[in-house]
Amino acid sequence: MHPAIINASQLILLGDIVGAEKTLVEIADQQGDTALVQILEDVAPKDLLAIMREYDGAKDSVLNLLVTPEQFARAVVLNKLYGERNNDKLRGMMNGVIYKNADTAVDYFAEIYAQDGGVATLGDYFAGHFEEVCNFAMHASFDTTPLPFLADDGSSDAAEVREFFEVFYSLEHILDKVKWSYTRAEVADGDWKESIWLLFHELPDAFDHLIGEIQARLLTAQRQSKPREIDPAALENLLLAIGGSDTEESAI
Repeated sequence: MHPAIINASQLILLGDIVGAEKTLVEIADQQGDTALVQILEDVAPKDLLAIMREYDGAKDSVLNLLVTPEQFARAVVLNKLYGERNNDKLRGMMNGVIYKNADTAVDYFAEIYAQDGGVATLGDYFAGHFEEVCNFAMHASFDTTPLPFLADDGSSDAAEVREFFEVFYSLEHILDKVKWSYTRAEVADGDWKESIWLLFHELPDAFDHLIGEIQARLLTAQRQSKPREIDPAALENLLLAIGGSDTEESAI
């Protein structure tokens, strides 16, 4: 293993992410970009992710510029290990790498989708924009029209939500999609809007699986948002199990 990789890994363990990146970048300075690209193949994905997570949009990163789609995909699917409450850092890092060259952006999404956990990573990337993504899927619109079951009083049950989601996979809506007239230039924000456009037009399988992931997350959130009512019979059985036949007398 190249000494620079060992040194970078040790620096990461010590919390010196800047030093680790500098150690690897020096390879490009001394031996050229091609040498660094080759060496990155041997860098542990978790170490590569640790460095790229420090992405700063205010300056260029040599690693971000040179990392290949496959190298990046192997690393980014590990982001879940950081347990972020929101995924702003993930999306910023992904945008910084994926949109460094608009012509190769779809290659990065394709590699992420191909990884185990890739669909979940894409779901994390779009977190905070699920309603907009669903509006795009259903109406070819980025309007923030609230989804019916998210706008109501929480009374929609799981079956109603599933039925709602089945609508935009109906024949009528599939035919409507053919008429969508958005061009990439119109949504080229280097962020989630352009990303959902790319997935829909260039990676339809990834798009469908992403929508399924978003559906599942919205269903889960919908279930968790509804307070559970206590079943009197279940409560009585629980009390009997805890206190035996004397439960009722002791309560008196």
